[in-house]
Amino acid sequence: MLKTRFRRGHNPDLRLVRRRPTGPAGDLLTWDVQVRGALAVVAVGGELDIDSAPGLERELAPVADVGRHLILDLAGLRFCDCAGLSLFLRVQQRARAAGGSLHLAALTPQVLRVITAVRLADVLPITASVADTVAALDQSVP
Repeated sequence: MLKTRFRRGHNPDLRLVRRRPTGPAGDLLTWDVQVRGALAVVAVGGELDIDSAPGLERELAPVADVGRHLILDLAGLRFCDCAGLSLFLRVQQRARAAGGSLHLAALTPQVLRVITAVRLADVLPITASVADTVAALDQSVP
């Protein structure tokens, strides 16, 4: 019978290096806020994660706190982790407390898959496009 032995050891030449990509395909999160009366449309692009979520929240909080209806256009969002999902819930809570709302529009398949997997599609209003959200809001306002 042949026995095989596995040895674990530490090779100092083989180090785990964690790098974030840089350049156009990097982890940059971008957003553009357009406010029109009681409506704010925020186009979000890039990667929403634990590093980038606080910056976006600093921008969205004052808009939510005045009771605007926030529409997040997520067509350009390539990645969203639990920090991003938590951000959506906090902004939704702030907007509702001030008489507004939060809506997610034009989700990429990757982001929709994450939201569906954690069952937030039951909690966060999701539409196919910003225009669909605006139409739905227009119908709900008397």
